[in-house]
Amino acid sequence: MWWLTDQSRLRAEREAIEALDAEWFQNPIWSPDKQLRLTLTFEIAIARGRHALRMIYHNTFPASPPSIVPADGETRLSGHQYGAGGDLCLEIRNDNWTPDVTGAMMIESAKRLLEVETPDEDGAAIHAPSAHDFPETLSLRSDVTRFYVSPLARLLLAGDKIDGLPIEVGFDYGSGRTFMAHILSIGGDDEKRSLTPEPLRITCAVKKGVVLSTDASTMTLEKINTFSDLNAHFGGRLSLNADAAWTVILRGSEGGLTLLDHFADDDEFLRFTTVLAPFDGDRSGLPTSDIGEKKVGIVGLGSLGSKIAVSLARSGVRRFELVDGDILHMGNLERHDGDWRDVGRHKADLTTHRLRLIRRDVEVGVWRSAIGAQVSSQEAANVSQALASCDLIIDATANADVFNHLAGLSLRHNRSLIWGAVYAGGVGGEMARARINKDPSPYDIRTVMNQYYASSTETPPLPTGSGYDGSVGEESPMHATDADVSVFAAHISAFALDALIDVEPSNYDEPAYLVGLKRGWLFDGPFDARPIEVNAPVRGVLSTGAETALESDFIASLFSGESGETADTDNDD
Repeated sequence: MWWLTDQSRLRAEREAIEALDAEWFQNPIWSPDKQLRLTLTFEIAIARGRHALRMIYHNTFPASPPSIVPADGETRLSGHQYGAGGDLCLEIRNDNWTPDVTGAMMIESAKRLLEVETPDEDGAAIHAPSAHDFPETLSLRSDVTRFYVSPLARLLLAGDKIDGLPIEVGFDYGSGRTFMAHILSIGGDDEKRSLTPEPLRITCAVKKGVVLSTDASTMTLEKINTFSDLNAHFGGRLSLNADAAWTVILRGSEGGLTLLDHFADDDEFLRFTTVLAPFDGDRSGLPTSDIGEKKVGIVGLGSLGSKIAVSLARSGVRRFELVDGDILHMGNLERHDGDWRDVGRHKADLTTHRLRLIRRDVEVGVWRSAIGAQVSSQEAANVSQALASCDLIIDATANADVFNHLAGLSLRHNRSLIWGAVYAGGVGGEMARARINKDPSPYDIRTVMNQYYASSTETPPLPTGSGYDGSVGEESPMHATDADVSVFAAHISAFALDALIDVEPSNYDEPAYLVGLKRGWLFDGPFDARPIEVNAPVRGVLSTGAETALESDFIASLFSGESGETADTDNDD
């Protein structure tokens, strides 16, 4: 408590307040409150009014300003007040407070505010000009029912022919405190237009409704709180049943939007506060590119792969092939991008659901399978074919067999490959890429990296069996933290985006890097990156050249109705 430990400041505060003009500053009484905060109750006498106030010195004073509130804790004294009974918003606030300001200065500021807002001789209220902008997001703090209008919905609802337009609204209580409403679709069955990701519909209670346009002002629409009010306002235009559950969006003369939710057999509406989404441009941080048309295959959707997938989707990638046959267990929650709602689900499914909630236009091929697993040849072929259709393949498994398979696949089908892993204990990690016509083959890069590990005087921090040669490392794994994995997932995501954008010069001079996240092994500390130079030929586009003509006659016969059998067999027939 500052007033016990800093009594010199306490004396200064008392002397400054005692020096205030007694004509308008009256009846000061000091006392501690239940929280042992020092308080001062007093009255301010101004023209046509007397106001009882309380100043509260918080226990953080003088590092933060005291509060001045109505003495009864209930009255609304000013338009510059944080709710009825709340703090007066004065010239001196948290954003411009300095420790040399005294409580007496705060009291004088309160007097100026109340004088400015004293009603005129006709009793009309006067609102003092604002000295600062109060963020709209903070003004929503007490509004638990909110209607979020996306940029596309704003454009559609600003049209001329919206009266009577059918809508679907989803109500979501997933955040625990705020009851959100979203327009899921606009239009009838013949021309319905979806406005939100389809998975959002699963989490919502969906209601059908209608848009009603009116020339009434927003102030008039605020008075519509019951079905009777709505029916009286729209009269014969209203075709809604008072006994059914539905929702309605009202558009007023100024273009404002009001959402009213109606429950069956209830005359009153539940009213929602409208939140308009800004018309923001692209926030991905990327230069203009065709990244949305590129397809990325990710093999391994554990803690590293799931975070990479989400990061790439947020950056603008919208086409994916996801491969992982594992499910999410409770223990995975320490690092995985999933949460308790996903426990027991396949990682490929839950990551897909995550991506579809981030981007409405995302396209995902889901493969609950594993490279090298004992599955049918047809399934293995389907997975390989899906990955072969990708512009970029990412191996997030840290598995030697998977790497070998994907390296061969990338060479055979002329696809770029990226792979990476986090070291045990989170000391750092490795990442590498083999792009067509830019980097050596993935096998050459992997060989040089293994040579680098072998040349180290200390054992590399890899768990047994997870190294790509299957032998290096400690006897037992040391787990990395979620922070370690998240940082490295970000590094690999940036590595992948650089490859997808394909601009020159690249942000990365070498095809492989060992990146330190903390002091350990060969790293001196965080941000210690060791580029790996690979002196090997650059991989080109694989072409069979003249060999394509060797079996041309046989291949032609396959499409000409012939059986493809040998001549002797034909004769037997």
